[in-house]
Amino acid sequence: MEHLTIGNIISFVEIHRYTGYLILFIAMVFEGETVLILAGMLASLKALDVGDVFWVAFFGIVIGNMFWYYVGFKLSRRNFAQKMILWARGVIKYFLPRFHERPFKSIFFSKFIYGTNRATVLMSGVFKIDFWLFMKAEVLASILWVILYESVGYFFGSAAIWFTHRANRFALIALLFVLVFILSQKLLLHRYEKRQLEKNQNDRNP
Repeated sequence: MEHLTIGNIISFVEIHRYTGYLILFIAMVFEGETVLILAGMLASLKALDVGDVFWVAFFGIVIGNMFWYYVGFKLSRRNFAQKMILWARGVIKYFLPRFHERPFKSIFFSKFIYGTNRATVLMSGVFKIDFWLFMKAEVLASILWVILYESVGYFFGSAAIWFTHRANRFALIALLFVLVFILSQKLLLHRYEKRQLEKNQNDRNP
């Protein structure tokens, strides 16, 4: 690793490009933000194509959303799935209390609230939200979500290559960027949860 250069990384990824796209597609089915950021980084190095990363990620997300909607639709009455349903219901109740009143907006914005989209998709199936309304919200949100995370990865990759052309240092800097980004998301979520808790307490104690 000490003697590897960025060129070695690019050559390796280019040789295994289609395997990389397959990994990206599978990750998107399970909502892999980190994998998309890494793909954006590799696109900044020209090891992957920017357009290909977008379309692979987008179709992975759309197919994944359809799959999880179907899972929610089919498992809503199955006893073995009740723990998962209760978890998803709790997430929806906490973060998107007006889900039933405004399903389109709730589904759309859940994509950008860290850790809530999978629960929202599941509960859309459980509550039998109109499929085409669900898909319109998810497709629009997914386009913006992919652009956002791929752009973040592209920026991180460009910044890391500006610092060094050594593969080990590039990997370390890229990892630090990703960790900072994920921790920032979790911090914002924590602050949001805290504000919601304070709001709920004030509502109960006017």
